[in-house]
Amino acid sequence: MRKKILGAIVIFFVTLAILLMIDDISNTTNSQLRENVQMYDTNEEPELATVDREED
Repeated sequence: MRKKILGAIVIFFVTLAILLMIDDISNTTNSQLRENVQMYDTNEEPELATVDREED
């Protein structure tokens, strides 16, 4: 009887820990990723140009 109760308690806490981890992962936002993203106006002309040259 005691082993069944301890097993049930272990299963309960493991399930609780997994649910808390899933909740934490799903609510986490990566602040570093947002800081590194630069937004550009799509109407602007690009500052770089590529020239294709064939050299002999």
